[in-house]
Amino acid sequence: MTTTTPLATHYERFLDLLTRDPGAAADGPDARKARYGERLDPSGASQPVVLTRDAWIRNQIDLTLALGRLLTEDDVVVSAVPYELSFIGAQVDRVIEMAGASVISVGTSGTICPMPRLLGLIEQYEVTALVCSPSFAAELSGLAASLGRRPADSTIRTIVCAGEACSTERLNRIGAVWAARTSALYGTPSTPTAAVACDHGALHLCDHRLRAEVRGGARGELLLDGSPTGEAVELWPADSRCDCGSESRVLVPLGSMASAVRGPDGLVSAVDVERIVFRHRRLAPHFACVVRDGTFHVTCAVTDSRAVDAGAMRRAIRSGIDEALGVEAEVTIVGAQDWSTAPS
Repeated sequence: MTTTTPLATHYERFLDLLTRDPGAAADGPDARKARYGERLDPSGASQPVVLTRDAWIRNQIDLTLALGRLLTEDDVVVSAVPYELSFIGAQVDRVIEMAGASVISVGTSGTICPMPRLLGLIEQYEVTALVCSPSFAAELSGLAASLGRRPADSTIRTIVCAGEACSTERLNRIGAVWAARTSALYGTPSTPTAAVACDHGALHLCDHRLRAEVRGGARGELLLDGSPTGEAVELWPADSRCDCGSESRVLVPLGSMASAVRGPDGLVSAVDVERIVFRHRRLAPHFACVVRDGTFHVTCAVTDSRAVDAGAMRRAIRSGIDEALGVEAEVTIVGAQDWSTAPS
């Protein structure tokens, strides 16, 4: 038997959820699975992820309220986030539209819209905002510079970073290169909107609908509603307050648990390493970090490799990581123009 629901009913449901108690359980047709995706488990195997209709809508509502502080009806926004078997691409598109802005969806595959073409679209349509990962924003800026264009001279004035944990230090570096304000979003493969940024740049947990815990103390693996996420975070104590005055707890993303090691003083993450790296002002915003045999393997970039003593900088970064975090790191420095062929 086929069930048909009038289209207007779905919109009425959306409006109802704006005012309903977020803790109320979905029932009837609204508990049905509405979105299907996949995530990678710690072994690298794909696992199915589903969202109910109510959960999907509530994620959109929280993100809309957050981006509504950054975007206006005059904005033209490029959405360069994953679409295939992922929630984030479809969600970002809908949210941009609800904020009243115009959207250009390019994804991340680079098949139909590789980065050189995207730079042309940004110029042609006078794009004012970019939603993408920090790595995408960094690589796009490097490509622009290699083509003789200054990213700071583009029409982009807002960059929203999603899909990848990023330190404030690197976020600021990205903003400086593009001469744009930056903000971050935080989600997991099964919860596309888990925390949103306030006007002070802190990420606040969506704790009106999510129960968050950290395994092992204030820093460790994030559990959402009791389920492990594979993501490392730092969760502020419930009685600590952000300068914005919000009662929602502050969540600091630290990257995946797979990219963290145990140091002398506890968990050390790739984002901790990133903070040390970006103390060096001559670095471009590019950054990659993997853990092999308990050692961080870091790759970073400089805008002009001829103007930098790469050996001295490499030693300074390595010793800075050792002194601050008590962990070993191997550091590779490349020119930003060579980033696409750099070792990870």
